Amino acid sequence: MVMIQQIKSCLSMRQVFFLACLFVGTLAMGQQYKGTYWHNGSTFITVLEENVTDIVTVEGNLHEGGNAQSWAKADVPGDFLRPNQIGNAWTDTVIHYNDLIIHKTIGGQECLLVYGRTRTLEDILLRYDGRSANKWYEHSHGFDSVLEADIHRQIEGTYRDGLEAWRITHDSILIYSLNSLPGQPLRSYAYSIRWGETDMPEHVLALSDGRKLCFTLTAEGLDFYNGISHVEDNDFEWISQGDLLCHLVKTSLDNQVPGRWPEASTMLLTRGYLKAYSPEVLRLIRNEIFARHGRTFTDPKLTAFFHSDGLWYGTALTNPTLDQLSEIEELNLQLIGAVEKERKQASTNR
Repeated sequence: MVMIQQIKSCLSMRQVFFLACLFVGTLAMGQQYKGTYWHNGSTFITVLEENVTDIVTVEGNLHEGGNAQSWAKADVPGDFLRPNQIGNAWTDTVIHYNDLIIHKTIGGQECLLVYGRTRTLEDILLRYDGRSANKWYEHSHGFDSVLEADIHRQIEGTYRDGLEAWRITHDSILIYSLNSLPGQPLRSYAYSIRWGETDMPEHVLALSDGRKLCFTLTAEGLDFYNGISHVEDNDFEWISQGDLLCHLVKTSLDNQVPGRWPEASTMLLTRGYLKAYSPEVLRLIRNEIFARHGRTFTDPKLTAFFHSDGLWYGTALTNPTLDQLSEIEELNLQLIGAVEKERKQASTNR
């Protein structure tokens, strides 16, 4: 108390007010993570507690989880975090011991960049608001909405199938005759994404006419299959993939950014988002970033693939901008490469 009085006697009221504001600001900075939600497209992380030196997080998915970690704040600018395990790790844990985590805002998106022991990019965690659009998944803190948004982003667009054009929007499938565009659709269906027994969305669309369509993401676009319904113990229904219904080729005519996967140049991708694609498609997504900037490829198959998507690649070749890759593109290239390598290794070890 005597020391405080001595300090007050040596300072003006303005100086005292300034130090008080600085102290309050420091406390506020120490609480910038508590109550925030982050995800990597397959797992979500909630920050439960925070103090000046560390934060406590819990991670899981909509089916299981509860793995708690303590992340220590490093004494360097940028809020670098290093995790220390609290409970028992579960197999799908996002953050591992000695990972380096960097908090940044890139392209208006707040994110955590996760670097492994070798300090190569291993994952990207995106912040989200935690609001759920589905009353059945309110406990998910909005992660159900994140997962559905990813699937919509992967399938929405314009496709060709023989003499028909398909337009898939956020909630409907519109099928036109190529000769009648942009007239009335020949057929139209409302759809919803089907959720499975493990509380995760499936690659199955439930149509308004009662049919179920399974789909796979391909290099050209989408393959739709007839869904076959099965019921076990008169309880849970599950859908298996039947005969091929159609092979859709995606067009980039409606995209402001050219290419079949424009999101790779416009937004930060996540590991969960990329895991929906095969290693072959991941290679195309990665190289499409370079193609948009006018790279020439030694692999003639890559050259032919990008030329087949329209005139945009030929235009890019005449004005290369490979020295102008954005930070979003640089990070996506690193993450796609990491996931692509893991997927190839996993297929080799089978």
